[in-house]
Amino acid sequence: MRIGIEFFGGMAAIIAIVIVAGRHLRRPGSPKGPTWHHIVLGWVLLVAAGALYTFPPHDIVLSVLVLVLGVGFLVMGVATLGGGNFGYFGALAGGLAAVPFVMTPTPVALSQVGTTITCHVRGYHGHPVYEFTADCPNGHSYDFTKHGSHDFPGGNVPVIVDKHGVLQPEFVGEENVTADLVGGILCLLVAAGIIAAAAVHNRRLHGDVRHVVKPGFSSGP
Repeated sequence: MRIGIEFFGGMAAIIAIVIVAGRHLRRPGSPKGPTWHHIVLGWVLLVAAGALYTFPPHDIVLSVLVLVLGVGFLVMGVATLGGGNFGYFGALAGGLAAVPFVMTPTPVALSQVGTTITCHVRGYHGHPVYEFTADCPNGHSYDFTKHGSHDFPGGNVPVIVDKHGVLQPEFVGEENVTADLVGGILCLLVAAGIIAAAAVHNRRLHGDVRHVVKPGFSSGP
């Protein structure tokens, strides 16, 4: 209940902030306007969201709220910088940029500093499971809830843990570190490319870009 209140309350605050901050959204972009401030703030918030999720206390609710706010500012910045269809392109850039900051740091960091230990799956009866608790020899138990079913021969599972307790544990096979790293880098490159394209478009038109395209489902003039 408390988490639900925090999440929906936070979303309401984010919507209010984006509406107020986005008052320039339907005006022509300009290098002297708020565009770069919004873009930089968006990146800063995405980094902060990743840190909130990666490091203790691993607050996923606050992380998601900050992530959404960061995407909102990034979209506004790209939209006002490029104008026209860059409102849509900015949404794509924001979505792509958000993924690596939350999904990539933990598995990549664990691959470098983590230690693999063999744990026992509590109450395992030989059937594929989606949720399980791993009891480990370090005296800790870890709950895992992941997409897809998993089989554990002998009821054991190798778990990668950070002996310093900073990173959240993951079981071996949960993530493909190489794919996560490559995918994260590609997402960031595409997002950066969209921002660069918006800047080039703005420069080519000397800042006199068209207003952001109005979505067909919106109301009003």
